[in-house]
Amino acid sequence: MRKHLIVHIRRHRALAIGMTAQVIQFGSALALVPFMVTRFSASTVGLWYIFATMQTLALVCDFGFQPSFTRGIALALSGARQLEKKGLGEAVPADQPPNYRLAAEAVAAARRFYRWLAVGVMLLLLLAGLPYITALARQGDVSVTSVQIAWVIQCCAIGLTLSFLWITPVLMGSGRVEQNYLYIIANRATFSLAGIAVLMLGGDLIALTATLVATQVFARLLAQRLMRGVLGPEDSRLVDRSAARHLLRTLAPNAGRMGAVAIGGFLVTRFSLFAISSFVGVAIGGVYALSLQLLMALCAAAQLPMQVAMPRLIAARVAHDKAALRLSFNGAMIAFALIYVLGAAFILFVMPVFLEMIGSNLSLLPLPTLALLAFIVLLEGFHSNAAFFITTANNVPFLRPAVLSGAAVAAGALLLGWSGAGITAIVLWQGTVQLAYNNWRWPLMAWREIART
Repeated sequence: MRKHLIVHIRRHRALAIGMTAQVIQFGSALALVPFMVTRFSASTVGLWYIFATMQTLALVCDFGFQPSFTRGIALALSGARQLEKKGLGEAVPADQPPNYRLAAEAVAAARRFYRWLAVGVMLLLLLAGLPYITALARQGDVSVTSVQIAWVIQCCAIGLTLSFLWITPVLMGSGRVEQNYLYIIANRATFSLAGIAVLMLGGDLIALTATLVATQVFARLLAQRLMRGVLGPEDSRLVDRSAARHLLRTLAPNAGRMGAVAIGGFLVTRFSLFAISSFVGVAIGGVYALSLQLLMALCAAAQLPMQVAMPRLIAARVAHDKAALRLSFNGAMIAFALIYVLGAAFILFVMPVFLEMIGSNLSLLPLPTLALLAFIVLLEGFHSNAAFFITTANNVPFLRPAVLSGAAVAAGALLLGWSGAGITAIVLWQGTVQLAYNNWRWPLMAWREIART
């Protein structure tokens, strides 16, 4: 009885920490908004959102390797003798001791992969991104020199972020889920608090990007303590390079599919900012980015019930419990709709008044365009929830639609921006592409599964 109670408490503690990490992950960026929009010009805010979106794009360059590394480390620590390109390989007895050597090779492969990825992305952003950022600074009448310095520092921050991406697979693969959430909380919350302090002290774009570098270093030092003892007597830094290369080739095939889906998702939801900033103006790009940030944060919060329901959904599938599966799915979808609609009403009608009250240099999109964007994000959230449900059956059927939709949105946004069609047309195009297939296809598939079971 006591053992069952301890397990129950630990499970709920992990869930509470996980929920806190999710809230902080999306809320930390929002916490900066009131301080940023009252101290930076509209063009500077727009440039900051370009910086942040570039960081998001850099993270997409992971190409789906994080879950592959996580799975590989977990299998090694479960006692697997080797990792397979497909499937899980031969069954591992429950009493099999951890294969620390294989785990160390997986960690070494992850560290090597992310180190070279960081170097490559940094060089690309410095060479290709600096002229683009310079052009936007001149367009927005912002000090070119200060923006260029800030961009170089931001590239360093992005490089650090990428080079540390191996930490989460180590913590998650070793079962240290709570520690991984603590790592996320420390990273996000520290930047939010330090960023607010910097802004209140009169810091500029350079100071804000420097704060991001400092918080990355702090989080890395904390992670060192959280990972202590994971590999037993092994040291990933002493692993032979050929072993690390062999393991990378083993994990690469499965990583590519989810990486392509992630890139497609970025093109659908984030790429329009580049087209708007380039052709409509960096200040208007800031208006769009702020509006999208609020709606995407709301959507993420509304999707938490579906994420929390994941263990119940998987358990119901395994047990072929039709009633429980239907109840969990429908409940999560209803909760999403209620949370999102109420939150969207707040953003549409209360947030503009709040921004005006605090003397913001940046407003939200005009109400009709903002309402259109809110509706598009609502449909995105519905089909993302449905896709999440579909993956609980170990099925990922949306690779090609994700990539094709992302390419169509990006190409259309560039063409509309170049032709002078305006921001509403770009937003409408994004919604039209998604409505043509993804918005209805995956909810329909999910509901057919519910009806069939």
